[in-house]
Amino acid sequence: MNNNASADVIIVGAGMSGLMAAHVLEDAGYSVLVLDKAKSVGGRMATRRIGHGVADHGAQFFTAREPVFQQYVDRWIDENIVYVWSMGFSDGSLVPEPQDGHPRYAVHGGMNKLPKHLAASLKNVQTDTYLVSVTGDEQGWIVQDDNGDLYTSQGLILTSPVPQSLDLMDAGATFLSEPDFIELAKITYAMCLCGLFWIEGRVTLPQPGAVQRRNSNIVWIADNQQKGISPEATLITVQAGEQYSRQMWNAPEYRILNALKTDLMLYVDQDVEFKEAQLKRWRYSRPLVTYHERCMVADYSPPLIFAGDAFGGPRVEGAVLSGLAAGQQMIAQLSK
Repeated sequence: MNNNASADVIIVGAGMSGLMAAHVLEDAGYSVLVLDKAKSVGGRMATRRIGHGVADHGAQFFTAREPVFQQYVDRWIDENIVYVWSMGFSDGSLVPEPQDGHPRYAVHGGMNKLPKHLAASLKNVQTDTYLVSVTGDEQGWIVQDDNGDLYTSQGLILTSPVPQSLDLMDAGATFLSEPDFIELAKITYAMCLCGLFWIEGRVTLPQPGAVQRRNSNIVWIADNQQKGISPEATLITVQAGEQYSRQMWNAPEYRILNALKTDLMLYVDQDVEFKEAQLKRWRYSRPLVTYHERCMVADYSPPLIFAGDAFGGPRVEGAVLSGLAAGQQMIAQLSK
């Protein structure tokens, strides 16, 4: 990438929302540059390799409630990217796996394979790019990274967590209208501590290999081997709830992993061997307070749109629908 790259639209964030917005814009003939600070695309659609296996450590599955999103899911199933994992999950009691009529979809090879699939057909996706500021003026947008490289565009879509997006604007001396700022400042996120455990031994999680306990300290335990994405190694994902994660957030890593391991021991034989444990801290794991529309078209010139799961709803489906809306709204803004 050149030190001074230009596109019709810059999208900050290569999660599902940013990638879907990019597809909408490219399909309409606009040039798009997607920038992300991570080493890979996907955001919380995250999969990590440990030893001989892989484990999902962000989003664990997704559902489809709206016809628009279901059309995409059906296409991904036909392309052998997505599959139905379950119709529900046990809460760990003796009650059988629930059947509520909503398929829980997973991705062959791990959740990160889906955003990678979406990114592969886009023209300009740049990862490992840490942005420090965004500045809007009468000429358009100027986005700067920590190497001093500049990227310019006519339109800007911010899909990163809202506090990060506001920090970028503040650093670039770009000030929103008071009503827009007030609405965005209301958006808050849950933290999530996630432990990944590579074990050798028998796992006793109920079918289909996961327990979901929404009101507990540990809300999710899943066997990625039973899930079907880690055939060569048993990797277990353990995720803590929002309050527990907040309380333990600054504790030493070994202490957090030991706490997560304690709950995991309920679902493995006592003589299992723990070969490795890793911790992931998700500061913005899911929005607690969301915006009332699929995206926010800011009262700003040049065109500026905020999107992400804080606008479409705190699920993979919400992120996708927000990205689609942001792309369509940006086309409308650039057409004026």
